[in-house]
Amino acid sequence: MSEKDHIPSLPPEFNPIMPLREDSPQRNFPTKALPPIFREMVTGIAETTGTDTAMAATSMLSAISYCFTGMYRMQGKPDHSEPPMIYSFIVAEPSERKSPVVKFIKKPFVDFEMQYNLEHAEAFHKAEAVKKKLLLEADKLEKEGSKDVNQIAKLRTQAEQMGTVGRRRIAVDDITPESLIQLMGRNRSLLMISDEAGMLGNFAGRYSNNSMPNMDMLLKAWSGESFFCDRATKETIQIPTPCLSISLAGQPYLWDNMVSNPVFRNSGLLARFFYCFPKSKVGTRRYDSKAIAPAVVDSYNKLINILLTRKFNAGDTEEKFLKFDETAQQNFIDYYNQYIEKIQLTEFANCKDWGGKYHGQILRLCCVIHCVKCVLKNENPENVLVGADTLCNAINIADYYKEQAIYAFSIGGVDQEILKAEKALEIIRAKQIKEGFQSALLKKCRNKIFAESDDFYKALKLLEEYGYVALDERETGNHKSAVYVYVNPKVFENRLMIADLVSESPRQSACICDRPVQGLSYILWRYNRHSLL
Repeated sequence: MSEKDHIPSLPPEFNPIMPLREDSPQRNFPTKALPPIFREMVTGIAETTGTDTAMAATSMLSAISYCFTGMYRMQGKPDHSEPPMIYSFIVAEPSERKSPVVKFIKKPFVDFEMQYNLEHAEAFHKAEAVKKKLLLEADKLEKEGSKDVNQIAKLRTQAEQMGTVGRRRIAVDDITPESLIQLMGRNRSLLMISDEAGMLGNFAGRYSNNSMPNMDMLLKAWSGESFFCDRATKETIQIPTPCLSISLAGQPYLWDNMVSNPVFRNSGLLARFFYCFPKSKVGTRRYDSKAIAPAVVDSYNKLINILLTRKFNAGDTEEKFLKFDETAQQNFIDYYNQYIEKIQLTEFANCKDWGGKYHGQILRLCCVIHCVKCVLKNENPENVLVGADTLCNAINIADYYKEQAIYAFSIGGVDQEILKAEKALEIIRAKQIKEGFQSALLKKCRNKIFAESDDFYKALKLLEEYGYVALDERETGNHKSAVYVYVNPKVFENRLMIADLVSESPRQSACICDRPVQGLSYILWRYNRHSLL
């Protein structure tokens, strides 16, 4: 009797299903900690796209932060302050609708950029003509051998002081390090927003002639540290305070590659990002979902326009420092001393680089939230002290990203055997393979990742261990045996149901109020009553 003729017996018992890697935290994003207009927009985007609110909230925080870059800094103490720049990375499968979410967030920024350049086109041309005239006059004097060096220097200084006179840029998408430096030199601050996080490969040396990483701008623009770029064949680019906000979205394999790449990890770049692993809604979405209310979209677009107008009108001014009021100051000190520092060797043990910047991230969130609140009240942020309510908002949001970061670095650089098992399971799901001989499954699942048949068989063995399949070795005739594979029917059930099944004892995401931190009574009181604004 051949394998083909073999009639299988009843399937054996399956092992309890367990996740191949740790399941992502299931805590909801604290949308109540967002200012009202942004909260409503985030909720609307999530509803119409059928996505987790965390996805829209994460992208929006980075985008909003751009509106205040180069304008303000949040002071924790006299010798420590943080700018509002926020880097974020959404990690989700291709089917999770990252692109529509990012598009909603990005649209008013792109629209403002286009309208601004259209309205100021004539002024740009005039300014360019004046700058060109100044430089030509200086060149003429030099060619004529003029001894009036003071006049030459004056002309060139006047031209240099005119700064950016051409089209302004706000949002950039797929970009190389060289292009980013050029644009930053002309604009000082930018918003890098894209649903293709693979662009970061450009900065790891993917497209450079010498394949050398070029991450200096990404690193320095996060803190507003002065940047100088010298090129033998080009003029020196000097950017005193570069400001960059980043909102990227990409697939899980990108995160796996990045966290295992020393260029990204050792440079400190990964420690600068907020991470978001949104809960999947695949299998539960509806096409007739409720559209975002026009009034909500209009309010969001108008507020972004107001913020960008303020930013562009302010020009390249010195950053203004924001300060805590007395209560918030003491609460932040207590929170750092009695909680943040103590978890560096426990909760942050696997991501100390990220944990070391956690208190600074809270200050950045304080800066952004405070500025938005003040603009909504028609107040100047620098004239209003940052209160405990804003600190409460910031801590609540930061606590969400803390859990996401711990998860991100715990799954990073996952074992290759796990990756192969995941790939095998992915193909089995896609092709709806219910059962069959191991050799037959190999033919159906043949893939580059399975260079040898043993690679596939090992993947099946691992899947059996985790409860996704059951293997049954039996006689096939002529004293030969073969392995018959049964796929657990639960593999084909709704993904959310599977998530429930594999997390019988899910890790509970304790909110701040669950942690008795002495000295934070006011903050804890606010949390207990959900009085987040």
